[in-house]
Order: sequence, then C-alpha cells, then structure tokens
Amino acid sequence: MKREANHWKARLAAAGLVITLVCGCQQGWKAFYQRPSIEPLGAISDPVWQAQELGAEQADFTVYQHEFEKNAVRLNTDGEDHVKQLAARLLAGQDTLVVVERSRMTARPDTEYRYAIHVNPELDNQRRELLVLALSSMGVADAEERVIVAPAYTTGFEATEAAQAYEQGIGSGGAGGGGFGGFFFGGGGF
Repeated sequence: MKREANHWKARLAAAGLVITLVCGCQQGWKAFYQRPSIEPLGAISDPVWQAQELGAEQADFTVYQHEFEKNAVRLNTDGEDHVKQLAARLLAGQDTLVVVERSRMTARPDTEYRYAIHVNPELDNQRRELLVLALSSMGVADAEERVIVAPAYTTGFEATEAAQAYEQGIGSGGAGGGGFGGFFFGGGGF
C-alpha cells in the first residue's frame, strides 16, 4: 500500500512539474515565436480586380461592327454616340487605343455559297479613317496613332448561346424571367 502511495505521489509530482514548466515557460517561448505576417485585406485579390478593370476599360474603347451601318463606312446613331463618349474620355486624359472591330459580314463572290462571313480589310481601313477624322474633329490630337483595326477584346455569342440566353432571360415569359431579380428568384436571367 505504501508502495502504491509513493507511486501516486511520484505521478502527482511529475504532473505538477509538467504544469509548472508549461505555464512558467510561456514567456520563454515568446522570444522564439514570431507572428506570421498578415497581408492587408485585398493585397492578393486587388491586382486581379485591377487587371479585369483594365480589360473592361479596353473593351469600352472598341467600336464594334454593329455600330456601323451594314457593310458601310457610316456610323449608326449608337455608334455616333459612342464615338462622342470616347472623344470626351480621351480628352479627359484616358490613355488607351481605340479599336475598330474587324468586319465579318462581307460576302465574297469568289466563294461557293457567298455567305456574309468574311473579313473586309478595305472596309475596315475606311472605317478606321472615319474614326480618325471624327476624333480629330472633336479635338483628339493623336487620333491617327490611337485608332487601330483589330479583333474585339470580347467575343460575341454563338447562335446557340444567344438562343439559350434569350430563353433563360427575356424569353421565359413568366414571373422572375430576366434581370438580376430573375437570377436570384428563379428566372435564370442575368
């Protein structure tokens, strides 16, 4: 019995020693422990958002082929409004290129079916010259260097994607179809 009591005393003494060491050594561990550096909020995600914003700004400065009359050099009403907005932003100090989207609606007589799906570099260059002239007349001094012909930054819908978007949004015909409300409340639109 005495032996068993000594055994329990030894165990209690060991537990007390461990507790004393752990509690008493906390100050010593702080000398070796360094808090991890914490990045400020947004330090990782902000560059991603800024790159997306820059891409969106670039897309704003694209004059799309639907802003011209079909297979013509003349801007339609929406195109004229867009070019006026571009001139105002360029005059306010925004430094970016103005892109004339390449046309893809020209029928070539030397093809078998003569589908209106071909590019027309001559038409694109004439549209570019029109934009250079328009921006120059609105006070953009370096319009000749700014306006280029290139593919649009954003791609359009394929026919099947457009039909699907129409069906999910405006074309669903019921309550909640389309708009942000439709997305959140069951319509599935944007």
